[in-house]
Amino acid sequence: MNGTKQRYNERVAEITRRAAAMRSICIDSQFDAVTNCFISDDAARMEAINPTAIDPMFESVTESQGRQIISAAQSAIREYEEQFGCLPRDEMLAAAHKSMESMLTLEGRSAEGNTGGMMLESIGESLSTSEGVEIRAKMIGLILPTMLATATSDAVTFMPAQNDEMEIFKVYRTAGSNFGDFAKGTVIDDKTVGQYSQMRQLFPLVTAQQPDGAKKEYVFTASTDLQHTSIDIPMKAGSVSVFVNHVRVARDMDAQKGRLFGTDEAGVTYTGTIDYVKGIITVNSSKALAAEDKIDVEFEIDIETSPELIPTIDMEMDSRKLRPSQNAIAADATIQAMFSMQREYGVDLKAMQMGLMRNYLAAEKATRQLRDMNYACTKNTTFNIWCPEGLDWKLQREKLREKLLEVSAAILEASKVSGLVGLYAGVGASTAIKSLGAPYFVPAPNYRQTNKIHFAGTLFGMWKVFECPVIVGDQEILCYGRGNNHSEAGYVAGDAVAATMYNHPIGANLRSRNTLWELAYGEVHPYNGAAYFHRVTIVNEPSAPSIEVNCNHPSEPVSGKAKKA
Repeated sequence: MNGTKQRYNERVAEITRRAAAMRSICIDSQFDAVTNCFISDDAARMEAINPTAIDPMFESVTESQGRQIISAAQSAIREYEEQFGCLPRDEMLAAAHKSMESMLTLEGRSAEGNTGGMMLESIGESLSTSEGVEIRAKMIGLILPTMLATATSDAVTFMPAQNDEMEIFKVYRTAGSNFGDFAKGTVIDDKTVGQYSQMRQLFPLVTAQQPDGAKKEYVFTASTDLQHTSIDIPMKAGSVSVFVNHVRVARDMDAQKGRLFGTDEAGVTYTGTIDYVKGIITVNSSKALAAEDKIDVEFEIDIETSPELIPTIDMEMDSRKLRPSQNAIAADATIQAMFSMQREYGVDLKAMQMGLMRNYLAAEKATRQLRDMNYACTKNTTFNIWCPEGLDWKLQREKLREKLLEVSAAILEASKVSGLVGLYAGVGASTAIKSLGAPYFVPAPNYRQTNKIHFAGTLFGMWKVFECPVIVGDQEILCYGRGNNHSEAGYVAGDAVAATMYNHPIGANLRSRNTLWELAYGEVHPYNGAAYFHRVTIVNEPSAPSIEVNCNHPSEPVSGKAKKA
């Protein structure tokens, strides 16, 4: 366990360090070092960039290439902030920094002897020439812009990844002591309710000591009556009270002598004694209480006398190993075709092929991530947008807001981390959402509908909406949540080696072939990743019910009954 904690702390430290380095590259470099003012002139901002001063890893490229890489990162950050109103998360910046570092230090990286290592060695050799270095600089410059422009990135947690395996952690807060309402080892999350850190605690008498209609004496003994305690619990003088049916009826008026006294509204008198050292409270009533009456006692634990009783919080951790997979695509052409395209049309066929392959890899990665998330989703809810003829269907918007708030609560309950953050909507569902108009739906700046997964705008001022012409059904909405911690999301991704060009020698057939290869992680979070997703299907039918179902048993409503929309 200590080893797991150490590796987790190392991961947190690495993310913090790399995110700070990336902010220096992307953000701090846009401000004047003397005045701290934003450099608004593009040419001046480019000229102010000193790559090796910002980060030593740029030593392997020329100053001009370093400026181009950093300028691309700067632009990507500005566009991201303009679109979403916030800066990228730390783990995104850290993952991008790790990918850039791996690309900038490819030469001599392969000592492992595995397939990934051999590919790295070959890539390093193919990018060692002046032409290769130029290609590498262009590829590095696209790492952060591609990551930030990928529509699925908002639902994904990125990790600074190694090229053989990656460790993902699950952190639990647990009670480190048997104290109050908690036993040692009890998992404590944001919904856990109990008396633990508060020294003033309230407990009912055990059943055998509760009123039975005949007895007049009732005893509370901390060492035997508390569920998670077997030792004496010292009590602070002046803190003890007795409650009958939730009404205070007595308290220790004379703390020095440990005596209880009080009278209830019915005229019943309560007296008693307190052993503050052992934690024993004895209560006597002037008449027998009814069997349905309930007695509780309240006291403050005296930690000044016994500081060893102060409860502790432990951090328990578990981890899983993930392994990357290879993505590769190749393009080739005869050298005659390449020269003809260059001579007759002025087109660099090799550069065009590289761009097409890069764009295809990025697009397929986004659709694969969305496909995996959609496949993992097991919770389904329907929402009926139908309303009678003659009425404005937009009146349904408040019901839609209510439905999404219910979904948010369901995601929070399942994940224990986060409610609804955003939606991936099919074209039909996205059309219904966009037709709500402002202020209910605010489109993205300069929004233009495209035939790929893209950010469409913000719904009800709090949820991002992405339109998905693929994967998600036309009338479906895939809702997702994610937390602030680097491991709190439904999907885990990372680039062990970002998409990199591999140059092949021209063979006897006079064909030039190039392969774009990457080593990447991407799978549903191994710790309950499906809990972060919830599907809503839009229907438009008179009196159609709204039913929440589990897709493993779609004929059975989760709630057991249908609810009218």
